Amino acid sequence: MSSPATLATVDTITRHKYERLQYTGSAGVIASLEDPRLVGRWHADYPGWTGEHWAFEVGTMSPGRLRPINVAVRQN
Repeated sequence: MSSPATLATVDTITRHKYERLQYTGSAGVIASLEDPRLVGRWHADYPGWTGEHWAFEVGTMSPGRLRPINVAVRQN
């Protein structure tokens, strides 16, 4: 018997952190991605994703990965 699919979670980062990542080219809006299949797969795999932002995560044990992220609303 197969196990039920595990829903992936999406990290929510602060607006400040997003802006720092965006400045270095490590994050952006989905309009900047050229693969609509990837965005479609993220919508299916990450139901908690707002569908607006991505980030590139560099791992210590892996070459890194592109992932969907949510960006918190700026608090004044």
